[in-house]
Formats: sequence, C-alpha cells, structure tokens
Amino acid sequence: MNRWCLSILVFFIATTSVLAQSSSDLKRKQQKLKEDIAYKEKLLKQIEEDSRNTQSRMKIATQKIEQREELISALRQELELVDEKIAQNQDLISAFEKDISQLKDEYAKMISQAYKTRNNADKVMYIFASDDFEQAYRRMKYLQQLSDYRQEQAAAILSAQESLEEKREALVSQREEKNKVLNSHNQEKVVLNREKQEKEKKLGQLSNQEAKYKNELAQVTKQAEELRLAIKKAIEREMASTNSGSSKSGFKLTPEAKELGNNFTASKGKLPWPVDKGEVVAKFGQQPHPFLNQVTVKNNGITISTTEGSRARAVFDGVVSKIIILPGVGKVVMVRHGEYISVYTNLKETFVSNGDKIKTKEEIGVIITDKGKTEFEFQLWKGTELINPVYWIYGAK
Repeated sequence: MNRWCLSILVFFIATTSVLAQSSSDLKRKQQKLKEDIAYKEKLLKQIEEDSRNTQSRMKIATQKIEQREELISALRQELELVDEKIAQNQDLISAFEKDISQLKDEYAKMISQAYKTRNNADKVMYIFASDDFEQAYRRMKYLQQLSDYRQEQAAAILSAQESLEEKREALVSQREEKNKVLNSHNQEKVVLNREKQEKEKKLGQLSNQEAKYKNELAQVTKQAEELRLAIKKAIEREMASTNSGSSKSGFKLTPEAKELGNNFTASKGKLPWPVDKGEVVAKFGQQPHPFLNQVTVKNNGITISTTEGSRARAVFDGVVSKIIILPGVGKVVMVRHGEYISVYTNLKETFVSNGDKIKTKEEIGVIITDKGKTEFEFQLWKGTELINPVYWIYGAK
C-alpha cells in the first residue's frame, strides 16, 4: 500500500480512537442517568399519595424530568458522534477505493510489460548484453526487484480490499447503531412529554388546595425552628461546660479535638453521604416552594429522600454529643467533630449513645418511614452557626 493510503489510514485510526473514547464516556453518562431516573421512579412508587408528601413528590418528579432531558441531550450527542463516525468511514472507503483503483492500474501496466518480456531467454540475453560484470549484476538485481515489486503490489491490493470490506461491514454496524440510538432518543422524548403533562396536570390540581398546603407548610416551618433552637441550646450548653459556664468564646478544644476539627475542615467537599443512597429533595437556605407560587421555604440543612429501612451514617469521625427527641422530627443525633457538629434527624431508632466515639460511615440509626416517604434532614453547624452541607458532602451540589 502506498504512503498516501497509509497516512490516511493512520489519521483515521487516530480520529476513530478519539470518537470511540467520547462515545464510551457518553454511554457511561447515559447509564448513570438511567440508574438515577430509575431510583427516583422507585422513590415515587414508594411514597403514598398524601398531602404531607406532595412537596417531596413534586421535587423528585421535577428532578426526574431534568435528568430525562439530560439523558435525551446525551443521546443526541451520541447520535452526532455516530454520524461523524459514519461520515469518516465513508471518506475512508472512498480513499481505499481510489487507492485500490490506482494500485490495479499500476499492476496492470506491470503485468502487461511482464507479458511482453515473458520469455526467460529474453531476460538472460538482457543480462548477458551488459558491457561488464557490474552492469550485469545491476540488471539482474533490477529484474529481481521488479518481480518482488509485482508481488508486493498484488499483496497491497489484497490488503486494501480486505480493509475496504472491513470498513463496509463497520459502516453497516454503525448505521444499525444509529437506528438503535435514534429509537432510544425518540422513546425518551415520548416519556418526557408524558411526564411533563402529568406534572402540569398535578400542578393544576394542587393550585386548588393552596390554603391547605400553606397551613401544612406553616406547621413544618414551626417544627424546623423548634429543632434549630433545641440544637443551638444544646451546643451552647456544651460550650458552657467546657468554658467555665460561658459559651461566648466557643468550644474549648483539647489538642485531640482541635486536630479532629482540622481534619474535618481538610475534608470539605469529600465527606461521604450521610446515607448509603438517596436524593436531595430540599437544599439549604431559602428555596422556592416546588408548587406554591411566590412562597419560599427555609431549610436548615439538606433533606434527603431514600428507601424504607435506610440508615443514617456518620460523615466523619466524632463523638456523640447529644440525642434529642422532638415531636414531628423523631430522634435527632448530634455528632461533634472538633468545633463542627453534624446533625441527623427523623430517626425512629438509634444505635449510639451520648459520649460514644464513632467512625466515618458508622451507622447511627434507622430513618423513619411515614406513608412510604423515607426522608431525613442532615445539618452542619460550626459552633452555633448553621453552614451549608452541600459544599462539604461529596457530589451533593
């Protein structure tokens, strides 16, 4: 095969490798999105139709729609990649066909010339007609090289034809792949449109019960404030116990507690989830209500929805400083990490006691399931100030 064909082949192999890597990345992303969507569908099936669960249902449904749109976008990108691979294969096929044609023309000329000088006696006479031994040697080498070159040309034609056939087969496979991706893309669009219609229908129904949901929201907000004050008071009492009755100067830390706090700070953005698997359905701070217009909700932590029987787990090494029991929020476990405190709410039973030293990912307690909804709020405090957990938990943003 000549140099031009070889360089074209090397270029296309390199480009195809890049496209294959991009396609592989997209497929992994699609698989992850499909798993996340399936998990949200599982949560929605578990949560019973109850007014107290409506906010969570709407939030999960919205997240599912957003991920469905992201999946469709990834499928569209894969379609573009497949189209690009098909176009490159078609170009490569054209290049092979052109090169094979050129090789065959050259080979035909050589065969024609060989036919004219096919008599071995002519070749012998050609050698013996040399002026000297050196010229005779060169002529003999020339005839040998000519024979070798004909064999190489024949092999090059066969190799190019084999490569051409492989590319044609790959083209058929790529077109089948495109049809498969296109079908997935269209199916996901149908499902997305149905989910959007269901959401709009549900929003229309909810708008007729706005007063009811506002009253329930007021009750939830009151419970959240009671919990915040109870946690803050517990922290202040612990501070006072380490500072001769005063909590104003914060915790008086032992060298061990100070090192623990420093290690906690160094782990910002890398802390494990406070549950094995779950979905954030409410973020920290002031957030718009998922279906009540012009209504905001204040969250003191992040609310995580998970499956029945799930257990809360420690996000870092620490010491259990307090267990609080409040109506509406179940048992609440506070774990201190130096000057930081992680808080795990809505537990129906706990596996720890005050003063226990616990390790990262150690199970703390079982999360309450009420009418199919299994949720708990995870909070982070630095001293007596709430901080946003999403900047500390890995992948929570």
